[in-house]
Amino acid sequence: MDKIEYYEFRRDLYFFDLVSCFSVSLCGCPIIFDARIPLFLEPNQSISFPGKFTSPKHMSPHRLRAVAESNATSKSSHIASCCIMLANTAYESVKDYNDGSELFEFFRHIRNASSHLNTFQFNQREPAHPAKWRGATIDHRQKGQHNPLFGQQCFGHFMGVADLLDLLMDIEKKIIELQEKS
Repeated sequence: MDKIEYYEFRRDLYFFDLVSCFSVSLCGCPIIFDARIPLFLEPNQSISFPGKFTSPKHMSPHRLRAVAESNATSKSSHIASCCIMLANTAYESVKDYNDGSELFEFFRHIRNASSHLNTFQFNQREPAHPAKWRGATIDHRQKGQHNPLFGQQCFGHFMGVADLLDLLMDIEKKIIELQEKS
């Protein structure tokens, strides 16, 4: 049996809190999307979340499961939405470190696809610069709608969960390198 590789983000770096919240959501999604897993609350029970300016909001795991069972949402769309939120927030939290490298340019395009409902959108001048990460390339020679990624889904098609987590780890390493140089 292959050894399982667990990822771990350092608490003192940029993405620990974001990735922790992301991980909790992904680890919790089988409870909603797999009817074989018993729910921890009774059908008439809910979880309450207070507001500062509005009344509390209540969420029922049983109702969420009913939505999932009606095919109004799916595990894959949930995972893609979580990736979108993580990519957007992660990029915005470190964009001041963008050094114009191929790695950061790749990250910028992933964030932009996330901001466009998980779809690559390029104007007539984009992609403007080389964008590479590990074995993935976003061709900067083909602009706008002529780019083969234009209109394609980012998460679920171009990248997966593991790719996003490794990309964030590589971005943290890049930022550390940049800080050590300055």
